[in-house]
Formats: sequence, C-alpha cells, structure tokens
Amino acid sequence: MFYALCIALCLAALFLVVTGTNMLCMGSWWLLRPLFRRVGPQASANLMFTIRALPLVLGFVVTFGFVLPAFLKFEPRSTGELMNRPLFVLAALGALMLLVMGIRGLRLVWATMLAQREWRMASRELHIQGIDAPVYRVAGSSALLAVSGVLRPKIFIGTEVVDSLTPHELSAALTHEMAHVRALDNLKQFLLRVTRLPLWTDVDWTNVSEIAADEAALTQGASVLDLSAALIKVGRLSHARPTREAIVASHLLPVATGSSMEIRVTHLQKLLEGKCHPHHDAGSAGRKYYRILPILLLVVSYGACVNAALPWIHEAIEFLVR
Repeated sequence: MFYALCIALCLAALFLVVTGTNMLCMGSWWLLRPLFRRVGPQASANLMFTIRALPLVLGFVVTFGFVLPAFLKFEPRSTGELMNRPLFVLAALGALMLLVMGIRGLRLVWATMLAQREWRMASRELHIQGIDAPVYRVAGSSALLAVSGVLRPKIFIGTEVVDSLTPHELSAALTHEMAHVRALDNLKQFLLRVTRLPLWTDVDWTNVSEIAADEAALTQGASVLDLSAALIKVGRLSHARPTREAIVASHLLPVATGSSMEIRVTHLQKLLEGKCHPHHDAGSAGRKYYRILPILLLVVSYGACVNAALPWIHEAIEFLVR
C-alpha cells in the first residue's frame, strides 16, 4: 500500500500542477500578446515556448522535487492509509495524461523515422560548404526543403527546389534551416506537439520562429533578396507541398501555416527598405550564460528551501489522502 499510495500521490500532484499551471499560462498568453510584438522574433519565440512548456516542467519539478521527497521522508512504511476515491480519480487522470503524451511522442518519432527513411531511399547526399548537417537531394518531392530530426538533424531538398533556386538562393535557404538547428526548434516543436492541449495553438510560435530563423540567416551573411526569392520560388511549388505534417521537421514553408510566407516576405521587405532592422542576439558565450544562469538560480533556490518546504508539502499530501 505504501508504494501504491506513493505512485497515486505523484500522479495526482502532477495532474493538478500541470492543469492549474496550464490555465494560468493560457491567461498569461493573451495578456502578453502585445509584448510578443515588441521584442525581437527570437526573444518572442523563446517566451512563447517557455509559457507553453512551463506547465509540464513545473509539474515534474513539484512532483519529483517536493511531493515525492516529502512522502518518503515523513510517511511511515507501515502506513495503513487507503486510497480514497478523489485521489484515485486524480491519479487516473495523471496516468492518462502521461499515456497520451507518451503515445503522441512515439507516433511523432515513428512518423519522422519513416519519412526520413523514405526520403533517404530516393535521395543522394550533397556536400555544401558551410552547412554542418547532412544535406540530401530527394527525387519526386517538389516543394520539399526541410530540416528533420532532433538528435541528428538532416536537411532534405526536393529536386525541383534545387533546380529552381540559384546557388545564392539555395545557400540562403540552407542557412535559414541551420538557424533552426542552432535554435533547437525541432526539439521545441516536439515538446509543443506532445504537450498540446485542445485549446492551444502553436501557429504563432511557428510563424515567429520562422521570422527568427530568417533574421538569423541574414546575420550569418545571407542576402535579403536571395532569401525572399527562395521563399517565393518554393511557394510557387506549393501545389505539391509535402504531406508529412505530423513529423518533427522545420520546413522552409511550414505545412500548417498558410500565412507564414506572406508574413515573412513582408518582414523581409521592411528589412530591405530599412523600415526595421534585424534583432542581433548576444554572442554565443552570452547565450550560454543566459541559459545557464536561470538554471543555476533555480537549483540554488531549491537547495535552500526544500527542507523547510517538505513539512508543508506533507500536510498537503495528507489532505489529499484524507
């Protein structure tokens, strides 16, 4: 009964925290929409992703960082407490939530592997200077230009795309795809799809991440004219757009967002006319410190307050059990 009660409490806590935080984040999303338009595209994409990923992250932190240690520390092994009906229902909902996310994740990974295998069988590898990821030219996929995969990303280009673009346009498009690789956008996309609720939509994040990748490509030396031309030419081939939507991939023209090209071409035109300027992120060292510092602060804060918080957490656990 001790271990059954422990598992049930962890699942119930995970469900309660994720559900409650999701409700708060949905309200915060609409309140912060004006801020999304004021900050740079990369900062806006990171903020959107943080809001979407926060419920799951906070759920695991609270469950395994506080609830589980409090139960193991204060609950006697010979406990005779039984699982009441509300706790059983909450635990079942928590288990269902994890099951749905697990099934979604497996389906995405499997579909991505199948798509990559199909493309690889009809492709030959290209060696392009300055592109670190493997690049494959795929026969029979006219509008395909995407970087697929998370751990080992690969770039796939349809034959008609290669034939339609000039060398400079192709280089600009590939630089755009490498910006997705550096920003870990495929990993973010995977997490967003796995944890998506019915009321959530990721179209805004997709559009702003594409604009961020466009600006990153420009800072890497790509031409505004070359990148714009690549977008327009690939858009003209969209009558045969890739049908592989349910995979982990960042397309030059996203499959699910029809307005993406118009938004991006308009933004590139403003950059060309000097009406706005690319947002320059901090250097690589600055980005590393920016990512590590919040994690370090959270770890220090957890170590400082965990012992004082565990008795309160155990009282809340007792409330659930009763």
